[in-house]
Amino acid sequence: MNLSHITIVLDQVRHPDNLGSALRAMKNTGLSRISLCAAQTRDFDRARVLATDAIDLLPRMRLFETLPQAVAHGTLIAGMTSRQLGHRPTMWLDQFVELADRETASGGEVVIVFGNERRGLSNAELDVCHLAVNIPTAPEKSSINLAQSVMLVAHALFSKSHREQQERYCPSEVPVSLEALCAPAGLVQALYDRAFPLLLEADFLNPQSPGLIFAELKRLLERARPTKREVELLLSALKHLERKKRR
Repeated sequence: MNLSHITIVLDQVRHPDNLGSALRAMKNTGLSRISLCAAQTRDFDRARVLATDAIDLLPRMRLFETLPQAVAHGTLIAGMTSRQLGHRPTMWLDQFVELADRETASGGEVVIVFGNERRGLSNAELDVCHLAVNIPTAPEKSSINLAQSVMLVAHALFSKSHREQQERYCPSEVPVSLEALCAPAGLVQALYDRAFPLLLEADFLNPQSPGLIFAELKRLLERARPTKREVELLLSALKHLERKKRR
């Protein structure tokens, strides 16, 4: 995902607060190209307040009178909408992110169009786009605030572009299934409390600094992310060793 090949277009934006918040969302997610089409506000001073550290994007913002002009450079143009359209290609946001990834990787230009706060994108405006994109929402409320919509889309693109970096912070060898994460901390602590005196009495731990080796054992168990059943098995094994020792 090449974020420098992605342009956000706000069509007929009405409120400077939404413009400022959209700029901030873009700055948070590494996007830098924004265009306004037939803007209904020129209160850029108010937008600057909400943009905070993203005010450097304001001078680089491009202004257009018509939507075809704003998207003319795009090789893949997506219109964001909460409506379900049966007459034209429509996809979910995660599907679009994969498509945008391939498009920018090949040198293409992706343009994402957001409608204004009052009515979103009309059918005629969506006809300027190659496809329509939906953000999944609860059926009780399908429309999303403009700035929030920009943030959701921008973050999805940003996450895709940084997938490898994310995997470095969350290595694949660490289990992330619910089953692997279900051992309660209290149960694991009970295992530590039972194991420490037993290992100390068995001369496995150095009485002068018993915590050093035991800390390594704890780190080993933390990396393994044992299930509740696995911790209970280890506790049972310790109980049997204690019983055997007393005999």
